[in-house]
Amino acid sequence: MSFSGATSGYQAGAQSNDVRLSYSLEANYGQASTGTYQLTRFTGENFRPQRTRQRPEEINAQAEASQAVTTQISVSGTLSGALSSGTYDDLFAGVLCSDWVNGVITNGTVVKTWTIREKMASAWFLRTGSFTSRAQITLQQGSFAQVAFDFACSNESKSDVDVAGVEIAAPTGLVFDTVNGFQSLTIDAAVPDGCIRQVQITLDRDGAGQDYGMGHADACGIRPGSLLASGQIQLFFKSFAQYDRFQQEKGGPIAITAVDASGRGYTFTFLNATLQNPQINAGSKNSTIVATFDIEGNPQTGGGTFTITKVGG
Repeated sequence: MSFSGATSGYQAGAQSNDVRLSYSLEANYGQASTGTYQLTRFTGENFRPQRTRQRPEEINAQAEASQAVTTQISVSGTLSGALSSGTYDDLFAGVLCSDWVNGVITNGTVVKTWTIREKMASAWFLRTGSFTSRAQITLQQGSFAQVAFDFACSNESKSDVDVAGVEIAAPTGLVFDTVNGFQSLTIDAAVPDGCIRQVQITLDRDGAGQDYGMGHADACGIRPGSLLASGQIQLFFKSFAQYDRFQQEKGGPIAITAVDASGRGYTFTFLNATLQNPQINAGSKNSTIVATFDIEGNPQTGGGTFTITKVGG
């Protein structure tokens, strides 16, 4: 007797491989978009709603806590992924509060919020008023290039009906590696002595937050804050050049270029950065000394702190 076909009912629950996550720019803050949704690639997400509950300190003969009431709801989470060309351009624009112009984007004041739509099992999670509050890019020896985007959302709901008017397929660019894909790191347009071990870039919306009022538990609106660009460089210690720059508190451009196997990628540039907080230690015997510096991003004269430039077409 031959056996063919598949077994049903084998899954203990919904499978992560079946999840589809997309986003759409909102015309109005907190109102779910019914337009075009862009599917995206990701390695994980941890969105969750949280309710703030309060109890009055009533005195009662039963010696029990009083009934709790909801006073506020917040939704937040991180979307993690492997960096590939074109995949996260919209989200970079969100955290930089700006638009791409001829393959270049510099921090600005254009506030963007998204509706994040996630298909899971038979329904969709809709997370409205999603503001990109932080982006982190990590290039590390021995790993692929990684990105992570933090979001603060006004609310989360379940929809049994798909609200998307159009769904665009996710980009298919190759994942950046840190061997052939890491092109250069320059400080004041010069390549430092010593191989680079790790680079981390953090784009924060400093002072960003949500405002709440009475009559509803979700946020009335957001404060987009100001761009705060920072990072860290780790390299083999071969000279005092970077240490001297730190001592002088010298500012200038620090640029990191990474591409995929086809040559498409980005140059991430701190337009006016200083090196801070050096760690240069002989930690153990038979080891090569590694120097670690924090990057402090500052605005250049006339404005502009951070720029991303597309390379390779």
